[in-house]
Amino acid sequence: MSTPQLRQVLAAAAVGAGLTLQAGPPGAITAPEALSAATDWGLANPDADTRAGVVVVLVDGLGWRQLQERRGHAPTLRAWLGDAESTPGGGVARTCAPSTTAAALTTLGTGALPGVTGMVGYSVLNPRVGRDLPGDTTPDAAQNLCLITWEGTAPDPRRWQDVPTVFERLAAGPRAAGPTSLAVTIGPARFAGSGLTEAALRGPAHLGADRMEDRPALAAGALERGVPLVYLYVGELDHAGHRHGWRSQQWLRQLERLDATMAELLRRVPTGTRVLLTADHGMVDTDAAHRLDLTAHPALARDVVAVAGEPRFTQLYVPHSDPEAAAAVADRWRSVLGERAAWVGTRREAAGLLGPVGERAESVLGDVLVAMADNWVVVDPRVHSESAIAMPGVHGSLTDTEMTVPLLLARA
Repeated sequence: MSTPQLRQVLAAAAVGAGLTLQAGPPGAITAPEALSAATDWGLANPDADTRAGVVVVLVDGLGWRQLQERRGHAPTLRAWLGDAESTPGGGVARTCAPSTTAAALTTLGTGALPGVTGMVGYSVLNPRVGRDLPGDTTPDAAQNLCLITWEGTAPDPRRWQDVPTVFERLAAGPRAAGPTSLAVTIGPARFAGSGLTEAALRGPAHLGADRMEDRPALAAGALERGVPLVYLYVGELDHAGHRHGWRSQQWLRQLERLDATMAELLRRVPTGTRVLLTADHGMVDTDAAHRLDLTAHPALARDVVAVAGEPRFTQLYVPHSDPEAAAAVADRWRSVLGERAAWVGTRREAAGLLGPVGERAESVLGDVLVAMADNWVVVDPRVHSESAIAMPGVHGSLTDTEMTVPLLLARA
């Protein structure tokens, strides 16, 4: 069995819950792919007359390594880990590149890779700015579109990211009992109608619960009403990791909260419910000694007219998006960074990482992409805020710590 992929999770859960996945566009997960994953993971039960519901728990920032190292503080998840480690897949999955929330949640929500959806980073060059920037342009945050917040002059997220979500492709299965809704999402109330939700997870009703501990009751209530598929988001670990680092006591307290919440979820949901827990990315801790300031390195700053992405996966734009200039910039960055970079390549070389680069991604993707190794970051005070530069917990690159996430199955 091949390593499970994050892009398979939501579709496999839907099929495992007895729903039908209708045809999607090229690059999106297909119904046979979803059924194969559901069968491999023990979600599909074709001999059953009825099927219990499935809850997909997405824990933002909970990498496999983080969970393994802190499993002693999470007895519920430790038991799920023990069950998973005895299975062929070992309880792990691979997220997409870049390993960042906007890209990964859209890959989860659509079953398509970032090159297809265009959700290729935390921020990108705003498509309304355009790629034809002259050589005297100075990088500035105002050039960028944040794919988390969609603030400022931004396109309609539904129209710009128009790959249909898994939720939009669902239909009741042949043995469905006829629920009033096929799926719901659960998370902070402010997520309803947000730019990222509209781009990545649009379709179902959103049930708002700002406290992590209040979400299991909403999930149980939906399942009891006959809703077969529930998506439950947990973002508290990611917030703590960004602010304090994932090795901090603050992060550990959020892991303990998560563990108690998962125990409560299993107690509340109807018997037979499957809970599938995964994450969008892992995290590494960095420090001032591992930050490269772009403005302090003239060789790196040369011919760079815009900077987007994130410090672990930087996107650089060259004058007029000239391919020869991009190749020269990529060569200089490889030479200067050396082993501090995991990968440096041009937009034309990006398909190997991001999946097929379609028109949407082509319009915003950096001319040069820089994925950092170990715990190195690239920052630019013209683009990044002081708090972003000082952030101890980071992600986005290609290391196993960031790319490998849990895939744990529990049954009520």
